[in-house]
Amino acid sequence: MDTILTTLVAAVALGIAGQIIAERFQLPAILPLLVFGILCGPFGLGLVHPEALGDALEAFIHLGVAIILFEGGLSLDPQRLVKVGAAVRNLLTIGVVVTGIGAAALAHWIVDMPWATAALFGAIVTVTGPTVIVPLLRHMIAPREVKTILLSEGLIVDPIGAILAYIVLQWIQRAGIPFRALTGELLMLAATGIVLGFAAGALAKLILRTRVVGGELRNLSVLALLMVCYLVSEHQAPQSGMLAAVVMGFTISAAELPDLVSVRAFKGQLTTLIISMLFILLAAQLDLGTVIALGWSGLAVAVGLIILVRPLAVALSIWSGQLDLRGRTVIALTAPRGIVAAAVASLAAHEMGKVGIGGAIEMEGLVYLSILATGTWSTVGALVLPRILGYTSDPARRRAVVVGANALTQTLAQVLSTNGRTTITVDASAWRLDRFRQAGLSTGIGDARDVATYEEAGVERDSLVIAGTTNDELNLLVAELVRTEFGVEHPAVAMQRPPDDLGRRSRAWIDVLGGMGVDVPKWIRRIENRRASELTIDPKSADAVAALRAVEKEFNDSVIRLVAFVKNEPVFEVGDARLGQRDRLILLVKEGRPFEILEPYDMSNLEVTNETEKLAADNEPGAETP
Repeated sequence: MDTILTTLVAAVALGIAGQIIAERFQLPAILPLLVFGILCGPFGLGLVHPEALGDALEAFIHLGVAIILFEGGLSLDPQRLVKVGAAVRNLLTIGVVVTGIGAAALAHWIVDMPWATAALFGAIVTVTGPTVIVPLLRHMIAPREVKTILLSEGLIVDPIGAILAYIVLQWIQRAGIPFRALTGELLMLAATGIVLGFAAGALAKLILRTRVVGGELRNLSVLALLMVCYLVSEHQAPQSGMLAAVVMGFTISAAELPDLVSVRAFKGQLTTLIISMLFILLAAQLDLGTVIALGWSGLAVAVGLIILVRPLAVALSIWSGQLDLRGRTVIALTAPRGIVAAAVASLAAHEMGKVGIGGAIEMEGLVYLSILATGTWSTVGALVLPRILGYTSDPARRRAVVVGANALTQTLAQVLSTNGRTTITVDASAWRLDRFRQAGLSTGIGDARDVATYEEAGVERDSLVIAGTTNDELNLLVAELVRTEFGVEHPAVAMQRPPDDLGRRSRAWIDVLGGMGVDVPKWIRRIENRRASELTIDPKSADAVAALRAVEKEFNDSVIRLVAFVKNEPVFEVGDARLGQRDRLILLVKEGRPFEILEPYDMSNLEVTNETEKLAADNEPGAETP
């Protein structure tokens, strides 16, 4: 009991520690998890003893993989998948065949692995895996189409690779089985997984749409339904449970349910915990001596997967008419293996050991070496490739995402758009975005609390994100979300009552719009009533800054420091400390005495147009659509 308890607690603690390190240094979590698992396993410090769990470990692996694949299916976007359907379809067919054959050939010719075991290795490494791809894509600068292809491939190829490995394992264990019988088993497996997965997904949609189950029990009900679906599917056709899990997740995702945000958040946290524990336990089982014994030959196989097999698979799957050369290069050099490859390799090695088939330990070691090599390579590539290919300096990527549709955010969006930023405004209500579309601004409909909204809007690590809703808590939540999920360094938020230290000591990475509290509803009314105007001043002018401070002191809440520019780049850090380092500062000023005081400092040579008055006129009843 002490050994089991120590193993479970150590797996959780080490797993979460690995996740924290991965987040801190923007690495795929699988790399620190692999290191921690090997170091703390029976062949290392001896803190984790997976063998103490007995058969329960195998059951945990099966259920864990099912939950991971379900969460992957839940993340699939049907609309985006349609746009890149041909490329993904080819990667899942031609690409899988080329990868499987190429990897098997490398294993046979370089490390002298028997053809049967080499074929199993090839089947296992056909997977890439969302658990490694997703963290990379959050910090990689690349076109949305490229990211969608990589993510969709990773989500769908996992069950395909796992089923392919099962078929090869059956072929090895049951030598001489007729091809016809094997084909029949495959068809039964596919039919069982698809039918039961779809049925469970339909039942889950019913639970989420109705109030039969309320509160947090909804998420737990979906989890219980997933486990039942997996169990029934496995009883009907072994290895069909993984396919059923993906189909169930995709069925729910395609329904566009209103409560899907909470389901995704719950499943995301649960998946993170399971991945953390599972990989620590799996890596702890690995005999590091076996990996070392593979030597340079094993490393040569991993390198061959990276620079030969994957580029060939992509070249034959994605053609020039489907994607440009830069995009194909990124996809060809990004194929990290993840937790599903590790889990399937461990299960396969266990099955081979039970029936006395040789080469199982070497095959498992080669899979883990491939995971480590491809994960490291893809991590470095995610940082280096965008710079080499010119994505970081592409003018088309100068994107600003404004959250919340109102008159104030439209004013800001027009200023940013006029100054060369590709601006998109997102809101949950389509009718609020009508005025933005009429003004020629890009829009997107989505929940501000959902990561998918920002993925659809094209948020990248170097994007500008401005949360300008009338809800302070929601604005802070948006800032936290885009920083955590996409690595956005300085999101800007509108706060009506910001804490005194916000943006300095507390959440120093947040830029507060205007550098102070902004009464968003009041400014929306002023703009709509044509009682506010834009004004540009030179912050290097002592007289202009003195006038600004005098107005802010005498006429409270009459001026917003909307945005500053440095070398034509927008900056939302507009506090007094660095004001003199800005080239120009655009203000939003209440009409009347404050505007009269500041008006002499308007930098008219910049030809700044008063878009605010035009906006108010456009919103008047009966106004003509521009």
